[in-house]
Amino acid sequence: MMKRIDNKFSVTSDGVIVNSKGIPIPDHEPKILFRGKDSLAIPMLNFYLERCIESGCTKEQEESMRAIIDEFKQFKEKFPSTMKKPD
Repeated sequence: MMKRIDNKFSVTSDGVIVNSKGIPIPDHEPKILFRGKDSLAIPMLNFYLERCIESGCTKEQEESMRAIIDEFKQFKEKFPSTMKKPD
């Protein structure tokens, strides 16, 4: 069973999968996951998007980042009482 993380990645019994290639990210490669309830996630994602644009990222990367930022904002609006600082 595949569970979507975002437009680029999913999780299966084989690990974290690159959706466009259908292959897992190697276990030895570091990964990170930010949850919607993390009050610092939106500012961090916006900062990352700015760095992506400055570095000349692809339009697909920019669109993917904007989509995930919108998902985080929608979560914050819908579930404001769940927002918290990282622990």
